[in-house]
Amino acid sequence: MANQSAQSAQTQCSQTAKHSNQSILWFAATTLIGAFLVFQVQPIISKCVLPWFGGTPAVWTTCMLFFQVLLFAGYLYAHVLRTFFRPAVQGVLHLLLLGSAALLLPIEPSNAWKPIGDESPTLYLLWMLGIHVGLPYFVLSSTGPLVQAWLSYRDNSDRVYRLYALSNAGSLVALLSYPFLVEPVLSVTNQSIVWSLLFCAFVLVQGTVAIGLLRVASKSKDEIKSDDDASALQRSPSWLDRGTWVALPALASVMLLVVTNHVCQDVAVIPFLWVLPLSLYLVSFIVCFDSPQWYKPKWIAAATLITLAMIQTKDLLPSSVQLIAEASCYMLMLLGVCLLCHGEVARVKPRSELLTQYYALLSAGGAIGGLIVAVFCPMFLSSFAELPFTLSLVTALTFLLFFVCQGWSETRYDWSAARRLSIAAVILMIAPLIAVSVNSNEKTIASERNFFGVLRVEQDEVGISLVHGNTIHGMQRLGEYANQPTTYYGQQSGIGRTIVALHETDDNLRTCVVGLGCGVLATYGRAQDEFDMIEINPAVVDIANKHFTFMKDCPSTIRNHLGDGRLVLERMTDDKFDVLVLDAFSSDAIPAHLLTIEAVELYKQRLAEKGVLAVHVSNNHLDLVPLVHNLAKHAGMSSKVVRAGGDQALGTKHSTWMLITHADHTLWQHESLATAEQATKSELDDAPFWTDQRHNLVSVLRLW
Repeated sequence: MANQSAQSAQTQCSQTAKHSNQSILWFAATTLIGAFLVFQVQPIISKCVLPWFGGTPAVWTTCMLFFQVLLFAGYLYAHVLRTFFRPAVQGVLHLLLLGSAALLLPIEPSNAWKPIGDESPTLYLLWMLGIHVGLPYFVLSSTGPLVQAWLSYRDNSDRVYRLYALSNAGSLVALLSYPFLVEPVLSVTNQSIVWSLLFCAFVLVQGTVAIGLLRVASKSKDEIKSDDDASALQRSPSWLDRGTWVALPALASVMLLVVTNHVCQDVAVIPFLWVLPLSLYLVSFIVCFDSPQWYKPKWIAAATLITLAMIQTKDLLPSSVQLIAEASCYMLMLLGVCLLCHGEVARVKPRSELLTQYYALLSAGGAIGGLIVAVFCPMFLSSFAELPFTLSLVTALTFLLFFVCQGWSETRYDWSAARRLSIAAVILMIAPLIAVSVNSNEKTIASERNFFGVLRVEQDEVGISLVHGNTIHGMQRLGEYANQPTTYYGQQSGIGRTIVALHETDDNLRTCVVGLGCGVLATYGRAQDEFDMIEINPAVVDIANKHFTFMKDCPSTIRNHLGDGRLVLERMTDDKFDVLVLDAFSSDAIPAHLLTIEAVELYKQRLAEKGVLAVHVSNNHLDLVPLVHNLAKHAGMSSKVVRAGGDQALGTKHSTWMLITHADHTLWQHESLATAEQATKSELDDAPFWTDQRHNLVSVLRLW
């Protein structure tokens, strides 16, 4: 009998353990699917609205701000639900919220939401996101802390925090899979549909977990009092701890956005480079929250200080490796700073009963960082001044942490050392800022910053240039040559040869330019000609009129249109152009919606009977030539490539232009275009094919 009782007890324990493991799998599945959907919806919705705002990188930054703020709202909701409601009530309320979110699917905005052009881009984009993805994302954002809180009813040990590492792993998989697996396979609409179906599956999985709360018994007053007495014996978080939970994630968030802006716009203008810093940001969460043994602050601080020193001395490196070295140092520095910030936050995490409050404050820090970089910096700064300031701040803080930490393999701190080293830390913080102010770019005569980035007007011995990041958007020579075409628009360029050839046959020419720059193409204007200049960035128009004289000196009739090129052209239903110039593909954030089948059909409708479509495709990292050839062939038109070298004395640069016309156009008979290259059979066979619903930059990425 004793043996039978023992075997029965053992069997019962085994079944209980098996049932517990199966239950935990539901929690893990909910966490993983929710995190995956959170980071899949960001690029999906961004791609839906990106064409309507000119393809600018600021769309991604604004979307990041929206999702960070909503993440805080979701975490706060989880905290309120856990704190003030019994488990059964939590389950019922969340089931209602899940059902309401599912009713708002799918998430893709309709064409009725296309902006006219006079809206505030940031506010309009935030409003649109709130309407279409606000509630589903709010539900998803609450998943991490809410599921961990529900699991704590079964297991209130620190092991529940490992679900946070799992959550960030799911986010990382979603982030890396989108540009290389999801985007090339699914159209924009299908991405929205598939995401919506996965969200419905998530509703079922989390709904199952929520229903399980109905069986969780509420604790009696005596049990609650007993738990409170036990909790009182543990260390309660101080206000300093709570301040740390906000401040350090805010610093990590600021560094993420600042480094992303700098590396993607000023260091290496390479497609998808924004994926790498965000991936490193998520990796830091995974490492720090998976297990305390992974966090070695002294080693991390030492490596971070080395990368910070290398960033400050990057100009001493050979120019051939400077770009790669600088980008690598920024990435390593970002990883180090995020590991230190998130490692310290994880080190002082509270007992599981306070985890929802803890995560709410963490997400508040992330949202504050997003607000600082995406809203306040563009509002109050005319340059990326936040970069040197944050670099100086993290240098001082990392220096202090390195010397305060007492062991290479443990997290023991002597905080009194921080007071002794405070003067040295202040010097480390102030010295780089003084150096930056003393060695500021004397060539910059004006700078303006808005939703679309930072524009600089720089002057050297040759002339005045308009610069965005490292890309020159036009230059005007000084003195008697001020009205000569420069940069990519010289007389030997594809567009220069085209306009000169058309001047010989057309008494008056009507030209539409998508992408104003500083207005260099106005140098080709005659008194009888007309120009329609389309520009999405109002700062570009202001700078072109204030600091350059191309349009002022042009005798032609010039009309300026503010808005996205394609949206403006769609509204110009009665206009026909002899030359339609597309000049919006000079950086990694090319507006892909301008190079689709539907876009080319629109251009074809806006061309006069013998009109010419000229596309500027000069790019260091993207090969757009085969794509444009393929689009022209599909539209039943002829396309050729004109490549021209640069001449520093004339202020011209190497350029690649694609000219698209009807097959029998007389333009091809002009002697200046005799060297224009036709598409080869192999180019057309391997060329990508973009539509409004299916396009991705991987297909045009240069592999050498």
